[in-house]
Amino acid sequence: MRPVTYVYDDLGALDNAAGMIPLHLRDLAVMTPETGFDDEPIVLDAMPSTDHGDDFMDRIIAMLTDLPVVFTMSALIGERTDVEAALGEPLTKATLNLAGLRASNAAFDGTYHWDSDDNGLIVEWENGESVVRLHVPDPREGTDFILVSTGPDGRVEWRSIADLAALI
Repeated sequence: MRPVTYVYDDLGALDNAAGMIPLHLRDLAVMTPETGFDDEPIVLDAMPSTDHGDDFMDRIIAMLTDLPVVFTMSALIGERTDVEAALGEPLTKATLNLAGLRASNAAFDGTYHWDSDDNGLIVEWENGESVVRLHVPDPREGTDFILVSTGPDGRVEWRSIADLAALI
């Protein structure tokens, strides 16, 4: 079953959301008191450090698991008061684009597996022709990650936060 990505509005930012905010968050299910989980979700409740790549790498790996992921609004926008502008920042856009990939790519309706060895971590989703594959190489290789989506519409590769932010 396709994993779902939720947003929990710990800031009250969605109470009167207007403009582009609903469009930015279209791939996230709004968490309510009635939301239930079959499996314990991964909760991401802090904005990653912009100068520490491992923080964002944790987000990428979480979004490629088979578990539900819950983002708090504060994890998406940090301390910003201009929600719409904050949702347009590269780090937040990259996160939201990962949620969009997770919500729309047919591979996430298929099988999930992961493996790690001396070459790094491999996470893969496969459903017929649609495959999403994450490779987190050994840090000595100098590459943070390689995320590839292949399917009937072709092949797309991302290697940086900037690449993921430009997805849409």
